[in-house]
Amino acid sequence: MDEYCMYLRKSRADMEAERRGEGETLSRHRDMLTELAARLGLNVVTVYKEIVSGESISARPQMQKMLEEVGKGSYSGVIVAEIERLARGDTIDQGVVARTFRQSSTKIITPAKIYDPCDEFDEEFFEFSLFMSRREYKTIRRRMQAGRLAAVKEGNYIASAAPYGYRKITTAQGIHTLEIIPEEAEVVRLIFEMRKKGHGAVFIAHELDRTGIRPQKSSKWEPSSIRRILDNPVYCGKLRWKSSSENSELYNGFHREIISKDDYSMIHDKKGPSVLSDREMLNYYHGLVYCGCCGGQMRRRYVCSSGREYMLCDSYECRGKVVGSTFEAVDESVLACIRLLTSRISEPLVCRNSEYSCDERKNIAVRSELRSAERKLSRMYDLLEDGVYDRDIFNERSEELLQRIESLRKASAEEKRDVSLFQDILSADLHEVVESFPDAKPAEKNALLNAAVYRIEYRKTARTYRNRGNDPLTLEVFFR
Repeated sequence: MDEYCMYLRKSRADMEAERRGEGETLSRHRDMLTELAARLGLNVVTVYKEIVSGESISARPQMQKMLEEVGKGSYSGVIVAEIERLARGDTIDQGVVARTFRQSSTKIITPAKIYDPCDEFDEEFFEFSLFMSRREYKTIRRRMQAGRLAAVKEGNYIASAAPYGYRKITTAQGIHTLEIIPEEAEVVRLIFEMRKKGHGAVFIAHELDRTGIRPQKSSKWEPSSIRRILDNPVYCGKLRWKSSSENSELYNGFHREIISKDDYSMIHDKKGPSVLSDREMLNYYHGLVYCGCCGGQMRRRYVCSSGREYMLCDSYECRGKVVGSTFEAVDESVLACIRLLTSRISEPLVCRNSEYSCDERKNIAVRSELRSAERKLSRMYDLLEDGVYDRDIFNERSEELLQRIESLRKASAEEKRDVSLFQDILSADLHEVVESFPDAKPAEKNALLNAAVYRIEYRKTARTYRNRGNDPLTLEVFFR
């Protein structure tokens, strides 16, 4: 006996009808199609029930499963409420649907008509129906977008869900707007205050979790949620509308603001995590110090109770593993590394610099090859004296070797000169860091460090049962 399947999907119009109390669409369609199958004597073995209303096939998992089985020839036909339920997406989607049904010779059964893809007229009518469905959809969508934009311009909040800190309401005048939830609004203000102090989204999320503040629908805060709150203009009384060109436009909303427009602008325009509104830098290690455990950038945290600044890694991966240190301890370790290098500046170095580049190991290799060539030349003289080589053979074989020795001597001299020049430059830069760092302002400290250092890796592990004390702070400094 031939087998058939049933495909059920809501349209946006169905959803609007359900909101008006016109009943559940899929149940009504299933009853109608079940009755149709019974009347035609069709054996329905599978029902595909699409619970999402995606525009494209890629957004409709049940449609994808059904098309896969249709392509295999699993069904003699598909029962659907109307042809438009199968594909209302772009031309590519419509072509995929039409080709799949045609190649598998699978019929489409609707209450209005049975389509046979092997019949030339039915095929044309089927493709024409899909085309008109797409035209209708685009027209409806344009009208809906125009209506939504007009509502936003008037100040209505039309999104499906309210942002944290608000609840959706409809006034007696029919205005769709937001009402502040006082306790959540305080959390929003706290988030913006922490951002103004230079803290990033990861730190803010951890701090809210630590203090027991919970988001609406989960057990902990995610940095992405914090960023969405900080980026949402609804908190300063605005509504954002993104046009088809992806350019956002802001309109005044009817709702009350939670933060001031100045505070939102200050946060929104901020580029780095360590700069306040007056552009004063606080974390002079920004962009330099990275966690040796996870590789993430270390953060600055100011603790009011002690009045001290701490450096810590705020990634989840390192929570409970990596211990923070005071900025004083980090300063002391960095300067100790620099002093150690300046005291050993005359020793062989492996150095990197944007203008000069040298490697003492390369010079050692050149000198080693030079000594080897000189020994080989000495053996050739011995062979000449012993009569193994005659004068012509000696001249022929020694000429190339002499040229190689001369080239190596020049290369060795150039390497020595480059190393000496680089060490002079590096020594001057490092001495300036050591002398000027303690009294410099944060921005000046950052500039001094960047002149000599391109990366610092921080390592300090947490206490364990066996190790009652913290491991000592270890910094690995990479000089330019």
